[in-house]
Amino acid sequence: MTPIFVGLLAALFLKEKLTIRMLMGSVLAIIGIYFVVVKGGGSSSLHFDKGLIWIVVTMVTFAIMIIITRVLAQRIDPLTITLYSNLVGFIVSVPFAFSLDIPLRMSSDITDWALLIGTTVVVHGVATLIWNNNIRHVDASKASVLSNLEPFVAMIMGLILLSKPITGVEILGSLFILAGVMLSTYQRRMRTKRTMG
Repeated sequence: MTPIFVGLLAALFLKEKLTIRMLMGSVLAIIGIYFVVVKGGGSSSLHFDKGLIWIVVTMVTFAIMIIITRVLAQRIDPLTITLYSNLVGFIVSVPFAFSLDIPLRMSSDITDWALLIGTTVVVHGVATLIWNNNIRHVDASKASVLSNLEPFVAMIMGLILLSKPITGVEILGSLFILAGVMLSTYQRRMRTKRTMG
């Protein structure tokens, strides 16, 4: 739902055009994500529980973050945006760490700490810096469509790192996700090239 929500916010606050193609691509990708998440198991429905509600809250805050970052990227350098957003995120997270994990548990395994530091540097550092540097060059709604690729990438990484088998339904879902992302982003470039030619 993130691309649709971002598209609505971008149309409202950034005056970006909300296209039918972007909405159709987002719907296709959502169908694909459903297949990847359900994985063809016995249950074909999603159950709303506490975790899913928190994920929805995360989706809303991520959508708002994309809009704010898009605005800030026009006048502040990406390194500054990345530094301050991570600093604020850290400060806001600390109380949750102490309140949600009672009693507070800390791992003494060096591998856990290495993975934690690695993901911090790569995901919250390098990847966020690249995102913040390039968000100024594309519409927020277009950038958010790429978030639909996360379940697809997670599925592939699960196969590589965790040896989790990929089911036929997940492959079908992946095709929907890729088709949705391509419909939302690729076709417009094709039309622009035809117009120029």
